[in-house]
Amino acid sequence: MTDMGKRSGGGDMLKATYDTDENGLVDTAQALPDHAEDHENAGDDEITVTGLSGELADDQPPKSHGLGSASHSVATLAALNSKVSNATLDTASASRTPSAHKASHQDGGTDKIDCSGLVGRLKYVDRGDPDGFDWTQTSFTQDSTWRDLDLSSIVDEGTVLVLFRCLVRHSNVSKTFGLRKNGNSNDYSRVRPITQVANTPIEYNLIIECDGDRKVEYNAEANSWSNIDLVVMGWFV
Repeated sequence: MTDMGKRSGGGDMLKATYDTDENGLVDTAQALPDHAEDHENAGDDEITVTGLSGELADDQPPKSHGLGSASHSVATLAALNSKVSNATLDTASASRTPSAHKASHQDGGTDKIDCSGLVGRLKYVDRGDPDGFDWTQTSFTQDSTWRDLDLSSIVDEGTVLVLFRCLVRHSNVSKTFGLRKNGNSNDYSRVRPITQVANTPIEYNLIIECDGDRKVEYNAEANSWSNIDLVVMGWFV
């Protein structure tokens, strides 16, 4: 009688050897989960997130950085203010003054604001109390030709309009002295004081636009003048 396919002998997989706790699982297989520590920090087969993509499931604690603490707080703001205060605007020599620096933008300040670059109202600057005329008849070439008159030693940078007082006197009537914006080529946009009575002075207040170089043009008719007296009373910026 055969053994119905069964091999004779004891075999080499004995339960007493491979399943010592008799729970139906090979002892070596049960030991595999216990190698997790090999993948943990400092383990023999430590896992890192370097080769992984996506966000971690757990919130990560903030790391210490250059603003004074591990998290953003009042201390962070104080540290940030300290860094900003020592910063520069555009060059290493341009110090930042975040407060109480209005004086630097005012007249005479180190960073004076030029109103010519601003949109809004013009500001009138009073010349004050000059003790004489800026120009007299000997200051002008009298040849009926338009010539430059430089105001840069008197009016501020950014000046757009100039207020003059002009006194003219001539032995003849209808003699003219003209002023206009520098660069104009026509004779319509100008002012022209004229002698109305012979040997009698006549005064005019004149407002003339100047160019970026603070110049205007004048034209003195070719005759012997008794007076062409001109003074700047103020200007607009």
